[in-house]
Amino acid sequence: MRTKFLRDILTVSKYICFVITLILVVVFQVGLCSLWAGEKNRTALSLSETIELALDYNSQRRMNNEILLPEDVIFSVKKYYYQIQTQVEQLDTAEEVRDHFQKAVNKSEKIFEEGEEDISQFDITKLKLGLSNTLSDIISLKHAIQIAKLHLGELIGKEIRPNTDIAKTDIIPLTFLYSGFDIYLETKNLSPSSSKLKGEVSVASGKTSAKISVQLDEGDRLTLQKAFITAKEANAKVMLGKKNRKITRALLVAEAANYDFGIGDSQELFEALIMYTRVLSGYLESIYTLNVAVAELEKLTDAIYR
Repeated sequence: MRTKFLRDILTVSKYICFVITLILVVVFQVGLCSLWAGEKNRTALSLSETIELALDYNSQRRMNNEILLPEDVIFSVKKYYYQIQTQVEQLDTAEEVRDHFQKAVNKSEKIFEEGEEDISQFDITKLKLGLSNTLSDIISLKHAIQIAKLHLGELIGKEIRPNTDIAKTDIIPLTFLYSGFDIYLETKNLSPSSSKLKGEVSVASGKTSAKISVQLDEGDRLTLQKAFITAKEANAKVMLGKKNRKITRALLVAEAANYDFGIGDSQELFEALIMYTRVLSGYLESIYTLNVAVAELEKLTDAIYR
């Protein structure tokens, strides 16, 4: 009787331990899922948030006499932020082209081995060289992104790890619709006159703040006009690059499809891949140039009111 009682107690204990273990496993898995979801849903720093962090950190350095002018801090943050966005997209492009090259190399080698079509060793070597150059670009871009993150981390006083995304949005060209320099000055309440008129000053990013119209000397006007012309030139190149990007993208899609179906030429695919890489990379670079030019113009304009 006693033995049976102990056996029953042991059975119940084992059952209780099993239930507790099962509960702990479920809780642990739920916790992991919650952490994973938190990581997935965590938003990256926006440009405005990054600027705010940099300005706060810059003000904390006042005690060490290392403080920078606010407009210089803002410009530097924008420059590195835009640079990282640009290079991340260029990296995506390079990886896409790498996949096309790798696929073409594999297909060409198979055809060459089977001797079914007119594929030479030279054709295969050329595709391999294109693949090698693309792999080199990928290496360079990955390290350039790391360096830019180090610079940005210095500005905000926090380390930005190599595998950390600082932005979820792709780089887009800033809106720069000023048709002439005089219109820009009027919008910014900058005038050669000495009248003190209050007005709204809008910047390309859409941020507004109240400014008082100030008198421009000849030197400031010339500096602003040069920066304005640079921004206008960059804006025109972005518009042109946007058209070229669509054309080369369509060409690449067509050549890649033809080659997959066995009706294309390896030389034509090679040229399409090289052209696509060059045009799209140049287009992204033109967006970066425009955005930095606008940021430079904004910095110079803000400095006038200081």
